[in-house]
Parts: sequence; structure tokens; C-alpha cells
Amino acid sequence: MPYSDPEKRRAYGRDWMRRNADKARAAMQRWRERHPDAHRAENARYYARNAERLNERIADYHRANPAVVRAKSQKHRALRLTADGAFTSQEWKDLIRAYDDRCAYCGGEAPLEPDHRVALSRGGSNRIENILPACHRCNARKHRMSESEFRGRLVAERDHPPRPG
Repeated sequence: MPYSDPEKRRAYGRDWMRRNADKARAAMQRWRERHPDAHRAENARYYARNAERLNERIADYHRANPAVVRAKSQKHRALRLTADGAFTSQEWKDLIRAYDDRCAYCGGEAPLEPDHRVALSRGGSNRIENILPACHRCNARKHRMSESEFRGRLVAERDHPPRPG
């Protein structure tokens, strides 16, 4: 041990880690793999000590990156339903841009959410090719319909609007 004084030893260790970042990172990774329970407990203690600050940081990230959060929640939903495929937040952003930040069905500019052309519950995939940007109203109205079924419904409603009262 280079130093018997704990403060000097800590300073030496920090300096060594700065100079040998790759070695230190690899050593930490090995330790985490060999001690998963201790690592999990250490993370839990850290979270307990800093819960308020971490929750605020997570909330800030979610507010600043709604497209990323939406893509992530869709991925988790698709995994629960064992749907094939996944799309990235970048693919989702590109798709929104391709539709000029408008709903694929009504053309509205409301906040958009991923809609599956063929619903996951009807065996549709979670690949970007099966996704359209839709406002919440259209997505909720479409429910389990396919894209063609829903577009047919929209045309029928436009041609024969419901009578008031």
C-alpha cells in the first residue's frame, strides 16, 4: 500500500483512476459482475440517500425528451405483448418529421403518440414500418382497428356526419 494515511490513499486512488480510466472501468465492471447482490444493495442505498434529487432529474429528462420516453414505453408494452421488433427514439423522431409534426389521420398538430397500423393485440409488429404518428384522440378512437379500417371509418364519418341531437 503506497500510503498508510487514509486521505493520502484516497487521493492516490483517485489520481490513479484518472490516469488509468479504462483499467479502472474494467475493474469496476468485473467487481459488479462478481458481486451483483452487493452492487444492487449499494445502488439501493445510494437511491435512498438521493431519491428526491434523482426523481427530479428523471422528471426533468422526461419533460425534455417526450419522444424518447414514448418510444421506451412503447417498447416495454410491445415486450409485454411479445410483439416482434422495436423502434428507436431516433426512428420515431424521423417519422414525426416525415409527417410534419402532424397526426397521420386528422392532420392535427396535437402532441403525437405512436400508433400501430396493425394493432399489437391483433399480431402487429413493433417495427417502425408498422408505426404512424397519431394524436391521442385518433389513436384512442382507432383502438384495435387496422389502419385501413380506421381510415374507412373516417371517410364514412366525413361523407355522412352524425346528426345533432
